[in-house]
Amino acid sequence: MPLIYIVFGLIFFIEDNLTLSIIFFIIGFLWFFIYPLWERGHYIKHYKSFIKENYKDRFNRIATLEFNNDFILTKDSGSESKVLTTEIDEINEISSTIFVRLKGGQSLILPKDKIADIANVTSRLKALTEYLKIKYDIDEKWEWK
Repeated sequence: MPLIYIVFGLIFFIEDNLTLSIIFFIIGFLWFFIYPLWERGHYIKHYKSFIKENYKDRFNRIATLEFNNDFILTKDSGSESKVLTTEIDEINEISSTIFVRLKGGQSLILPKDKIADIANVTSRLKALTEYLKIKYDIDEKWEWK
């Protein structure tokens, strides 16, 4: 869109309509610099409200995870589930979180600051990835942009 406004600004500049040309140039440049900031804030607000509305019952619940070679057992105050380890696609680790990505597109999100013995968990997950012959990526310098 900013390019369209700048092109119209050029057309009006060529036709000696300086007022419209300046208006279109200003709109084009403002759109180029301000719209991405507005859009980013809009998406952040949208997704925060979506998560609060749809996952409000899942916050602040303590859960336990048990990683075996054949399955992952998760338990919380109201439910229990078992996922076969063959469903694990890959495991990704960043400075604050470990993501266990499953083949269906879901992920188990393990915040490192909530895990009592993180060294034991990471070593168990690395052993599991070797057993399953899947990828374990570590990117300690990853940042949200």
